[in-house]
Amino acid sequence: MPPSPEAARSSILEATESLLRRQGAGAITVDSVARAAGCAKGLVHYHFGTKANLLKQALLSLSGAREARWIAAMSATTPEDAIDETWSLIIEEARNGTLRALASLAITNDPVIDRVVRAGIREFGEGLTHALAAMLDRAELTPTIPAEQIGWMIAAVVQGTSQHLVAGAEPEILENAYAAAWLGVLSLAGPSG
Repeated sequence: MPPSPEAARSSILEATESLLRRQGAGAITVDSVARAAGCAKGLVHYHFGTKANLLKQALLSLSGAREARWIAAMSATTPEDAIDETWSLIIEEARNGTLRALASLAITNDPVIDRVVRAGIREFGEGLTHALAAMLDRAELTPTIPAEQIGWMIAAVVQGTSQHLVAGAEPEILENAYAAAWLGVLSLAGPSG
């Protein structure tokens, strides 16, 4: 019995994400996706139309899953736990290829994918801003500057740290810098009262 259309579409998307993590966007072809998904090239076109649309859908999936993981990590009981959990997340994303996939999609020079990359960056920053505000509230801390500015600062630290890891920087050095950045962020909040 052939797979349902939803199962076939899901299999193609999973294969695309896997290839992106291993090889980056530049190495992806519709043929390579079809081989990895175990289906005909025509089925990839049937479900996604174009390679650009396939990559767009993979980017939406990767970005959405990443944001959810980050918000969950930022929801840790204490700021210290959130710092530890988010650092572990950065290391995991470097090891499993998520950072490679997202970075390679950011440089595809496709206007549709570029819009999705920009929207994903905005949503990630906004998600971290809300998660940070909730974390500070749980810790009974009040930001001394707008929480949005602190959230975007954390988003920039995460993105920069991630890029350094992908480029081959030593994780031990970056871990200390990441913790120092968080200390700076937490210094921008004081006891609620």
